[in-house]
Amino acid sequence: MSEAQFDEYLEGSPNLSDRSKQMYRNQFRKFEEMQKNLLTQSQINIINFVDNTSYALNTKLAMYNVAVNVRKFYGKEVNKINNRKLQIADDYAQQKNADKCDKLAGLPTSKQLIAHENRLYLDGNWEGYIIVHLLRMLSLRNKDLDVVILPADRSKRDDKKQNYLVARKLNAQLVRNNYKTADKYGTKKNVIQSKRLLKAIKELVAERDLELGKDKVYLLSRKDGARLNEDSIAKRVRKHTFQGLSETDYNKIFVSELKELKDGMKKLKQISENRGTSLDVLLNEYHLDC
Repeated sequence: MSEAQFDEYLEGSPNLSDRSKQMYRNQFRKFEEMQKNLLTQSQINIINFVDNTSYALNTKLAMYNVAVNVRKFYGKEVNKINNRKLQIADDYAQQKNADKCDKLAGLPTSKQLIAHENRLYLDGNWEGYIIVHLLRMLSLRNKDLDVVILPADRSKRDDKKQNYLVARKLNAQLVRNNYKTADKYGTKKNVIQSKRLLKAIKELVAERDLELGKDKVYLLSRKDGARLNEDSIAKRVRKHTFQGLSETDYNKIFVSELKELKDGMKKLKQISENRGTSLDVLLNEYHLDC
């Protein structure tokens, strides 16, 4: 199969996003050793080729998906490949469940995360405290923490692509315009009732020798006060979390524990709303159930 034929398939698949098309190209290149003959090779040969690669199950699944869709596009039979794809999908699901059990066994409890959060506050690690407190209260992603800290002045919030942490008199408000699923859910506003958070914000601004409302104050900043590069955010967050855990691990811990509680579903729905993800995705991807 030629590259031109593959390009023709992509051009004839308007439902594929640019990102999906690039992913399909990456999988197509993995058939190089069989000259990418997805159309002329038999289904059995394609199955044997994919099965005998050293790729992980999820990659094999992606390769089968490309083979099925390309062959369908050109009117070739796919029944055998599709059956094998379904078998691999089942194997991958079982592997993910086993991995979840291993992951759960190695993660700390929510009580340990909260104890770590309290210690950050007592130690005066204001940046760290603000980060882990927001992670816990709102189930945030790393990108959500890329915020400018402001006083309660709406006129300062003039950038619709910027996230803001607003320090008000009695509480704080997180305004998210730029997050993973913003196109679907729009701007999110969350009020956080926490005297500790307000104090931490005040102390963070003071220790950086800045003035709230006058200076540009980024929660995550470089030494010169400029915004931290996006590709460095995950590392900065892990610097402050318990045992260097990721924001995903934090979310998995709270979701998994809440799922077991009698009133947990109500709280899980709130996490779903805060995070900007469906409840089904939340339970399937973050609930570690053994």
